[in-house]
This record gives sequence, C-alpha cells and structure tokens, in this order.
Amino acid sequence: MSVYMWNTFCPTLFGTGASGETGERAKALGMHRVMVCTEQALCEFGVVTPVIDALKEAGLEVFVFDRCRADAPSDICDAGAAYVREHAIDGVVAVGGGSTLDTAKAVGIIISQNGTTIRDYYGIGEAEHTLKLITLSTTSGTGSELSQWAVIGDVETGAKEMPVYKPDLAIVDPVLTYSVPAGVTAATGMDVLAHCVEAITNRNYNPYGYIFGKEGIRLTLQWLPVAVKEPKNAQAREAMSLAANLGGMAISACGCQIGHSFSQTFGARHHVPHGLGCAWGLPGVMVYTAKYGERRNLEEVAEAMGVACTAETGTMELAETLAQRVVGLMKELQIKSLRESGFSLEDCLASAEQFAHDGAFGNAPGTPSMEEIREYISYTYAAY
Repeated sequence: MSVYMWNTFCPTLFGTGASGETGERAKALGMHRVMVCTEQALCEFGVVTPVIDALKEAGLEVFVFDRCRADAPSDICDAGAAYVREHAIDGVVAVGGGSTLDTAKAVGIIISQNGTTIRDYYGIGEAEHTLKLITLSTTSGTGSELSQWAVIGDVETGAKEMPVYKPDLAIVDPVLTYSVPAGVTAATGMDVLAHCVEAITNRNYNPYGYIFGKEGIRLTLQWLPVAVKEPKNAQAREAMSLAANLGGMAISACGCQIGHSFSQTFGARHHVPHGLGCAWGLPGVMVYTAKYGERRNLEEVAEAMGVACTAETGTMELAETLAQRVVGLMKELQIKSLRESGFSLEDCLASAEQFAHDGAFGNAPGTPSMEEIREYISYTYAAY
C-alpha cells in the first residue's frame, strides 16, 4: 500500500455574506494597519467597498493598494512590498481574482524575508511568515484563496514563476462574484474544471485530492452554465464558489499537469486570461492521459462527468468522449476557440520550448519529449 501526505489547507470561512466578517477576523489575527490589495476596477465598481467598510467598522486603519493587474507582474509585487513598508502595514487583505491574490502572497514573501523583489524567491518555500494575509476571491476560478502557490509574471523574462506563501485565512463569499461578466465567469469556471480534471489525471495519485476533484467536476458541469446565463442566481454562484475552492484543494493535494503548462506558457506569450488558456488545453489532457497515464484516472473523470463507460470501452475512445464533453461545454458557454481568437497553430507551437520550465509540467504522466509536447499542442489546436 502506498503512503500519501495530505496538504494542510488554509482555514476557510465560506458562505453568502461571509465577507462581512473580514474586519473581526483581521483583528483576531492581530492586524491594526491593513493594506487592502486589490484592482482599480474593483474599487471603481464598488466590489471591494463592503470589505473596506468591514475593516473600518472593526477599528482598523485601512490603506488601499489598487495597482494589481493580470498575471501578477513582478514589478507590481515589488511595489506592493514597498507600499507595506512606507505605511508600516502589519496585515494584508487581498480582494480580487487569482492574480491579485498571488500579488498579495508575493508581497508577504518579500516582507517576511526582508527582501526587496519577488525575483529573489521564485520556487522557494516560505522560510519565514511574518505578514498575516487574508484572501477574498471575486471570481470562481483559481482557488488561489487557499493555495500556497503564487503564479507571478516576471516582467524581464516573460516567464510565469511560482514562489510559495500560504494565506492565514481565506474568506469565500459568493456575493463578491455576482458582478463578474458572463465571459469571465465562463473562463474562470473552466479553470475550476481544469484544476479538478488535471488533479485526477496527473502522476500524483492522492485519494484525498480525488474526493475534492470529483465533486468539483460534478458541481461545475451542473452549475457553471447557470452562473453564466443567470449571474445573480445565488445557488449557482455559491455552487461555483464551492467548486473553485474544491479545485484549489485538489491541486494542493495533487498538482496540475500538461493543460496548465499550455495555459501558462501560451498565456505568458500572448497575455491570454489563465482560465481561457486552461479551457483550450483541457480536451487534450484527456487524450494525453490516455496515451501516457492511467486508464483508471480517466474512469474517475468519466464517473464525475456522468459519462458511461465499461471495461470494453477503449481507453482512447473514452478519452475522446471526455474531450468532446469538454468541447460541448465550451460551445454552450460561447467560449471562442483558438482559431476564432486569431491564433495560428504556429503561435501555439511556439510555446512548446517553455513547457519544461513550467511548474505543472513535472506532474504530467510519462516523460514527454518535445515531439510529444508538440503533438499535444497540435491536438489542442484541432480539438476546438
């Protein structure tokens, strides 16, 4: 019998209206002067306002750093750390999508290590954790609110890097996702599905992660189309918030695989939203797993998706059926294909050389050569 280790996840406060407790929770963690790490658009549209109000009502001093951007650029991370020092901040509350939460994690790393730039801490675990961090996600996608990983876009190399800093508390309030547009809801929801499928199909079998992954798949297929079509549907938003959180736990236990390698390398080159890249890369994950991974993993995915199969069903036949299930979902959600988005096969293949540098790539089944990577990318381009 194999021996497994469960990751210890970030404590999570979950439920509609949970963000109203942010102030008291921050105070309980010992915060006094709080930096709200967020995005300018969330300030303009008032999404972050209730969180700021909750902090002030708890008697905390609030300083707003609203410079976060997509891909968590390394220079913005460095600026955030400088802002913490300038204002003698003793705690951070991050409110936003995955890139904003990752920026806040990077700030925590820099401050805790007495550094000046996140570029010194790529791929390094947190030796010190002195800056408390609360995370609140405004999308149902990355699961970054509980993950120890931060995905940072290096402004000098263009590569995606992954330092480590674990939040002290995640607050998941579906209300914060109500204003997310349909297209963003669809793309971030596909990221949830990718997390769950890739956690189940990579080389790091872990029964704990499988529990989260399978339930995340089931919830996403049932509720993502509803959340896209009915953005104020409270049941759908709560189900997707839960699915995203489960996806975060699944990848914390098992990791991702080659689909995320495509999203992160191609996305870094063309500044494509992470969830959209994950959507495009997911059908090929099924076929890649059929070739180099374990059939039982695909059977687990099929069970979660409600796709019937028997012992007589060929492994590649099963993989193609699952791939088409994902393609059908993307069509239902009106997600544009790579071609429709203006990309050529050559554009996609150009990212192949960077796969080996991506943090998720080592989890992919088998030992893929450059030829096999290019084969996967070619299938990805043709599949949808």
